Amino acid sequence: MGEKKRITVTINGRNYTLRHDETDEYVHRIVQYLNNKIADVSRGGLQLGEHIALVMAAINITDELFKTQKNFNTLKNEIKRMMDEYDKLKLEKQELEKQYMQLSEEYDEVNKKLLIKQIEFNEYRKSVEGR
Repeated sequence: MGEKKRITVTINGRNYTLRHDETDEYVHRIVQYLNNKIADVSRGGLQLGEHIALVMAAINITDELFKTQKNFNTLKNEIKRMMDEYDKLKLEKQELEKQYMQLSEEYDEVNKKLLIKQIEFNEYRKSVEGR
């Protein structure tokens, strides 16, 4: 891993120097998101101190994180269920293809026997008519 970069950002009106190994644009997006969350909790009409505004923003972001993790786990479980169903259907398809091949072979065999019987019948009819 390379050396971490430094960036100065403004959070809730104060400057902070951060060390990171992401792009500057990504860090700025995070800071903008955090500033928006702080502004949201401060808009409630209450005069919140900086510390309380930061804590409330952290609680809201943590709540979003937990809900996102729950949704992620739900989706992950749904994908697993769908993959299991896919595997089951794939096996079922293989079995049906096998049965189809067996029935197709049986059909061909019965058709051959029918053709032989038709030929025998035609020969018998000719021999009877020829008498």
